[in-house]
Amino acid sequence: MKLLARRAWLRPWVWFFVSAAIGAVLYCRHYWGDAPGVTLYVEAARCFLDQLPLQGCNPFYTYPPIFALLTIPLVPLPLVLQNLVWYLLTLGCLAGCFMLSARLVQRLAPGPWTPRDMRWLYAIGLVVSLKFVFAAIASQSYDAAVVLLVLAGLDGLTKEGLAGTSAATQNWASNMAGLCFALAAALKATPLLFLPYLIVKRHYRAAAVMAVALVVISLLPDLLSMLGHKTGDGYLLAWLKQIAQPALSEKLNGNLHTFWYSSNENNNSLRGLVGLFVTDGKPNFKTVLYSVYVFYSAMIALIILRTRGRSAVPIDGALLLISMLMLSPMSSESHYVALILPIFAVVALWQKGDPNIRRIAGIVLIAFFLLINAAARDLVGVAVTAWAKEYRLLVFAVLLLPVFLAIRVFASARVRAGSGTAPAITQQAT
Repeated sequence: MKLLARRAWLRPWVWFFVSAAIGAVLYCRHYWGDAPGVTLYVEAARCFLDQLPLQGCNPFYTYPPIFALLTIPLVPLPLVLQNLVWYLLTLGCLAGCFMLSARLVQRLAPGPWTPRDMRWLYAIGLVVSLKFVFAAIASQSYDAAVVLLVLAGLDGLTKEGLAGTSAATQNWASNMAGLCFALAAALKATPLLFLPYLIVKRHYRAAAVMAVALVVISLLPDLLSMLGHKTGDGYLLAWLKQIAQPALSEKLNGNLHTFWYSSNENNNSLRGLVGLFVTDGKPNFKTVLYSVYVFYSAMIALIILRTRGRSAVPIDGALLLISMLMLSPMSSESHYVALILPIFAVVALWQKGDPNIRRIAGIVLIAFFLLINAAARDLVGVAVTAWAKEYRLLVFAVLLLPVFLAIRVFASARVRAGSGTAPAITQQAT
């Protein structure tokens, strides 16, 4: 019976993923003669093997040193096999992102999800996300892997307090959740947002595992090289000095590669949005930027503190994934695969929310889809695309999502207060 139930759960998305995978493979074929990301990753891996400073080999390599270590297996392969392996990994990670997002958002609505419901969830979610999926594939970014790790961590958190689950299983799920968050943060830094979240939401075991694992994973390149870095600094310290510290402190001069300019039309973060009104380097730029950061962070924290019950983890996770993009020094379209869970959450609430939420979700989906495709050159032309990028329509589109999730959270809080029922302590299986 369990096998039949599992097959019934798989059936709604298998046909759609197969067709999407075929389309993605055909899309990837246009890039097989070029390797914009893989070439950079392999060059950094060779640099690590030679114990040379990573940015000294290529100033455009701005990723944490652990990623150079992980890409060493690609070094001996010819370019065609490097591309093949990378695209297969990317497609696998994207498939995992869609599957885990679909499983998480089922917690937002009570009652069973029929195969027909699942088909609509996957179809609409994939169509709305398609622009960002193509951007990740074309740029050969590794953001899909980072998002998959975050979603796996969130999925592990849903098993805490799950009725009918043994303490040993819950502890294992918490440990794996912390490990997934740690690896994601080591690869990209912005998932560090999950560490204070785990503490505030009392996922103490996952928080402890994340903190310890993050330190160990981040130091692994230095441990393996026996501190043989020829700059005098370890790999991690060099990355903190050359990349992280200048980006966070707005150091615009003397960097090997300054990628976080707010004036960069491809910077679709809050920093890029602030750049519409205050130019980089102006005396009041930092004041305005950090004020925006504080206001945004306070609003997200307020929403997260109000989430309760089964829907808490997917909503909290969606808000933090959005915040990874908004609070990053630089967020391009390829990073926006982080929106898969938030997009699926809106689709799920449009499908199975109460009438008022469904109406708002429908409006948000339409507005979001129009705004993100205003920068799609093939659809609207060069002039409209340039205008959309200049005025950061992508950022405005993303900011619609936390507003909608806030409406959902506070509407649910009013319903609970009106009914006089306390939120459930234990969670039930979906």
